[in-house]
Amino acid sequence: MPIIKKETPIQSLIRMTLGQKVFVNLVFVLLMVVGVFCVFDLPVERYPDVRMGKVIINGFLPGASPEEVETLVTRKIEDALEDLEHVEFIRSRSFRQRASILVKFIDDTDYDTLYDELRFKVLSIQNDLPESMDPPDFTVIRVSEWLPVISVNLVGERSNRAMTLMAEEMKVPLQRIPGVKEVKVDGEYTREFHVSLDPRKLTRLGVTFDEVGKALKGANVSAPAGDFVSESGEYVIVVDEKFRTRDEISATVVRRDLDGSFVTVGDVLSQAGMGYRDPFVVSSVNGNDSVSIKIIKTAEGNALDIGAEVEDLVAGFKPVLDREGVKAVMTQDQRVYINENINTLGSNLLVGIFLVCGCIWIVMGFRNAMLTTVGVPFAFLVTMVIMWLTNNSINEITLFSFVLVSGIIVDDAIVVVENIYRHVQEGKPVKEAVISGTSEVFLPVLAATSTTVAAFLPMLIMSGSTGEFFAQVPKAVSFAILASLIECLLILPSHVLDWPVARKLEK
Repeated sequence: MPIIKKETPIQSLIRMTLGQKVFVNLVFVLLMVVGVFCVFDLPVERYPDVRMGKVIINGFLPGASPEEVETLVTRKIEDALEDLEHVEFIRSRSFRQRASILVKFIDDTDYDTLYDELRFKVLSIQNDLPESMDPPDFTVIRVSEWLPVISVNLVGERSNRAMTLMAEEMKVPLQRIPGVKEVKVDGEYTREFHVSLDPRKLTRLGVTFDEVGKALKGANVSAPAGDFVSESGEYVIVVDEKFRTRDEISATVVRRDLDGSFVTVGDVLSQAGMGYRDPFVVSSVNGNDSVSIKIIKTAEGNALDIGAEVEDLVAGFKPVLDREGVKAVMTQDQRVYINENINTLGSNLLVGIFLVCGCIWIVMGFRNAMLTTVGVPFAFLVTMVIMWLTNNSINEITLFSFVLVSGIIVDDAIVVVENIYRHVQEGKPVKEAVISGTSEVFLPVLAATSTTVAAFLPMLIMSGSTGEFFAQVPKAVSFAILASLIECLLILPSHVLDWPVARKLEK
């Protein structure tokens, strides 16, 4: 009496997939089609927008020496941040007229909450800072701050003010581009009204520099003075004594004498007029002064699409810029680096596919070579679907990961096809060879794939900005290997059985 060997659960699973060939092939095609759509919908950028956990606080105090800035600004801000939690270090620098405080938070803490608390603490001591000081400026350090999608630099023989106005005019339509988060204008000089005093006149009239400064400060005020309601409406009263003209500055009284005479600013004035504050950074392109417009994208934005739209928009402004003698120069264009990496990935994939296909063709024939290599595009397209679902982006790190894993994703398929081919050569029917060959290597392939994924997963436990940056590698590698595993164990057996000349193998 013949002994009937009971099928294992794995064999039953493989037999079930072979019995649902239409469904399996439909899923295969559907996943590849969805993957193509995801490729075009995924955010594309040069690097992932990683937060560094750092905030820079800048303060400007006109006319102050480094020692005065240290005493009046830097130390007060440091004292305000003394009880701020989860701070790794605070580094301060005091320059002439400027203070710069760098705050580094401990890795993997809630950066957003800590930034809000930091901002609140600094602004709460603003009344303790010098009145002549500008409000503190806060800059959160992240990749998008120093790596915009593209920078448009206006260069020409025009004044800084003229090029800044042109940049502001271009800024409005740039902000309307889909995927653009922010448009920054850099290189603008801060405009100020400069009053120069004559030392000889000051000495002759017995007036000091500080007295003139106090007089100008006291006369140049704007303060609310209440409100009132009448039949015509509600009004707010403001005492506005802000200077509007040079004559108003000249008429400011510095000192009143007992004989009824007085000394005005005009009596000690040498010259007065609009000027620029000494810039901290001078922006230039190819040795020429410039004003730059930086375009920063959202997390969902596509750098390739944004760059193309920015280029088209700037081309529309070209006639106006040419008339003004200004040239728009594009720099920091992420598209250049992204296209280079995509070309590198494409060439590596093609070379890898041809090498794999050629080697398998020589050893196991053309049929098995085609069945193995068809899993490569499937694995990458399914990886795109998973990346889209997990809110990841296509960037240099993920593209590097794809190049790294391109030779690994065919290994499982080679093992499965070779084992099926061995069973066919032993004389088994194709269907039974597919079931036996796949089920035999099911667990070994699963174990080998798990060890490969496990080798990359420790990168996920890296902390800080470095960990956040390189976390893209194990994610992309794991997604691609998972997709190739699904293809070689559940879809590839149906393809082997459906091959047009599969029955000839039995002869």
